[in-house]
Amino acid sequence: MSSRKSPRHAGLFAHKLLESPLFRDLADRASQLRLKADVEPLSEYLWQSTKSQQEDALKSKFIQGLQYGKLDPADFGGYMVQDSVYCYYSKESIDTAAEKATDPTLKFFLEKRSESYKKYYEELFTTWHIRDPTGIDLSKACADYAALEKNVAETMASLYLVVALIPCSKLWPWLGKQISDPPHNFGVYESWVNSNLDPNYDGYKKLDKIIDDAFLVGAIDKEKALCVYKACMTGEANFFSSV
Repeated sequence: MSSRKSPRHAGLFAHKLLESPLFRDLADRASQLRLKADVEPLSEYLWQSTKSQQEDALKSKFIQGLQYGKLDPADFGGYMVQDSVYCYYSKESIDTAAEKATDPTLKFFLEKRSESYKKYYEELFTTWHIRDPTGIDLSKACADYAALEKNVAETMASLYLVVALIPCSKLWPWLGKQISDPPHNFGVYESWVNSNLDPNYDGYKKLDKIIDDAFLVGAIDKEKALCVYKACMTGEANFFSSV
């Protein structure tokens, strides 16, 4: 099975955001605020608030099939075809958010994420012989997830798309940890699991810090962020369950 690493759970170029003047300023101001008040990090609040969706993803047919090496190859193939097309549409949403971004470093980060998505789905299009992604009949779960990201990109500040990217980035290594504990037998899916559900991956922490600092200085609304985060975590669970 393909061992290509999906860009959906990667924190590539997030360090550029953390090093930018905008986010260095956010970090400095947030650090001062932390000294004045004991505030729960936004990232922790969002993660703890979506435990049921995480468990739904873990119990899904796709993840359970991977854990015991019993996933029907046709179901795996179906998921990969849809994931490639999902990334095609997700890239368009990232491009929309990048165009709207006023901070040059945030724009750079989103543009680089867009490039990684394009490279990934083009490789999968070749593997799965997809000429026209608009001709693929997506499941309702996949289509709804793509539409959700599109709505976030078009109607909210660009930082909220960063919020939307975190659930996948954080969920996948957590799933890898859960299914790597004995007993497990990944079988032919071992290379894909090792590449995409690596329990040691922690690139999401950079994105967590960005939204934590942005929340402390008032650049992100807590409940609005939860709405986006929970919807995307639900999208992950539903997508895994749709195979």
